[in-house]
Amino acid sequence: MPNVFISYRRDDSSATAQILHDRLAAWFVRDQVFFDLNGIALGEDWRRLLTERLADYDIVLVVIGPAWLAALAARANGPDDDLVRWEVAEALRLRKRVIPVLIDGASLPAAEQLPSDVAELGRLQAETLHRDTRDRDIAALAAALEGGGLVDFVGKLKQVLRLGKAGIGVAAVVGAAALSFAWVNLFDLLGLDTRSASFTMLLGDVLVEPVLSDRLLLVAIAPHADETTRLSSARRSEYARLITIASERQAEAIAFDITTDQASPADAALLAAVRVARREGTRVVFGFKALTPGGDPVALPGLAEAGAVLGLTCIGQKLDNAVLGTLAMHSGKRTYGSYALHAVADATSIAPIPRSEKSLQLRHATGESSVPFSLRETVDRSDRDCPGRPPGAEMARLIFPVSHRERLREPVRRVDAATLLAEPGAPGSWRGKIIVVGVTHPLDVLQTRLDRAGPQRYGFEFQADTVNALLTGAIVKPVGFLAQWLLALAMVLAAIAYRLWRVGKSRRLDFAVLPLAIGGYLAIMVLLYSKFGLLIDGLYHLAAFIVTWWVLAALEKRWSHARN
Repeated sequence: MPNVFISYRRDDSSATAQILHDRLAAWFVRDQVFFDLNGIALGEDWRRLLTERLADYDIVLVVIGPAWLAALAARANGPDDDLVRWEVAEALRLRKRVIPVLIDGASLPAAEQLPSDVAELGRLQAETLHRDTRDRDIAALAAALEGGGLVDFVGKLKQVLRLGKAGIGVAAVVGAAALSFAWVNLFDLLGLDTRSASFTMLLGDVLVEPVLSDRLLLVAIAPHADETTRLSSARRSEYARLITIASERQAEAIAFDITTDQASPADAALLAAVRVARREGTRVVFGFKALTPGGDPVALPGLAEAGAVLGLTCIGQKLDNAVLGTLAMHSGKRTYGSYALHAVADATSIAPIPRSEKSLQLRHATGESSVPFSLRETVDRSDRDCPGRPPGAEMARLIFPVSHRERLREPVRRVDAATLLAEPGAPGSWRGKIIVVGVTHPLDVLQTRLDRAGPQRYGFEFQADTVNALLTGAIVKPVGFLAQWLLALAMVLAAIAYRLWRVGKSRRLDFAVLPLAIGGYLAIMVLLYSKFGLLIDGLYHLAAFIVTWWVLAALEKRWSHARN
């Protein structure tokens, strides 16, 4: 059934136009016939409404009476001074099917008598309503319009079929392109993959606060004025006292995000405190960043023999956007656990990093366990800040939700080392806790995705977040290659389905549907990341969706103009 818009002059043909409307509304469906006497409510913006209706309706009937042309000439200053002229010009511009309807003996104006914007009206086939056969003429017009609607339906069906065939080709091309881009990591080479994924994680971390484990506690050591680059080795007497406090308060582990590669007079006290803590069941962890020529971690002599565990403190970073935690490193024939891993797990040995599975096997005194990780990465260059991570080393990396700095610095979760040393606290009050000790040094800072608009966080605060991710199981798992490609193909098919459904409908739908589709997909990506720990790189999918949308829209527009 066609949608019919009736254009008329009130002082020329209002009575006949009303009759024409009533007869057509009875023939078709009332909502399919627009007549501004009934169709515009008080207070509505007529220009906006008429613009929308003209875009939506298929056929425009221009009712022309004896005074129609004279009224046009009287309002010749411009289309804005003549509503009817504006309606006709807009209908012609939109390539609507315009039919002049002559009444009361009026003749169709010649094109030369009309302004240029409506001159085409004078060349169109007209329908005449005679006074004595008006009802019969309207019935004949309705039948002709209905037949024209069938023709339009067939035309639209042909266009849908044609667009569907084109869609198959577009799906094949775009799907193959998405497969190729993903295969060669094109977007990653351009730096877009990381930024896209980081944006998804940023939204998720801002909208959904990560859970912080009750077992996590931070101890902050403030540097002295003369400790401009690193803490003095004389501080090890303080480390020894902190270890003793942790042992007395029955902490599960105390982990120092601090390296110990220089000797000090306080080393004997430190080693003694480590031995006592291990004997009392508190695990002591220190960091390392370098390896000896024989592959051993560089640390204070005797520290490992006293019972301390050495963990790699190096982190990973891509394009200053996505900061990655470390679970383990495999170099040469040895696998080294990270600082965070040893803080959480009392592992006696670590299996090599697997190539297929994203799970690291650990061996304990009481059995075995596995720890998930996010991705496997090969080091491609040496790092001055972390010489213990040589080129060619394999890294098991962790992606996880980043906590807000303010939450990590709350008094209930972080204490000052000086305060703690002055007031050690009650024995047994840290039972089961993991104590992360670090330095609030201005040189030991980094920037995560949550820190781009404000102060950076200290390195040990990021290590604490890594420990928290292992404690809470909040390890993000990037979606695999095949799933990424299938999602891109699904987005291609969604774009094709919409373009097929949209044939013959208002183009205004595009302005609403496209932003909603993109926004909805982004919302789904954030939800999957925040609630289920699944990281989807939507850049490939959205690119496939938009390219398919654009190609089919261009083809539809081209074929539509060719048909008109």
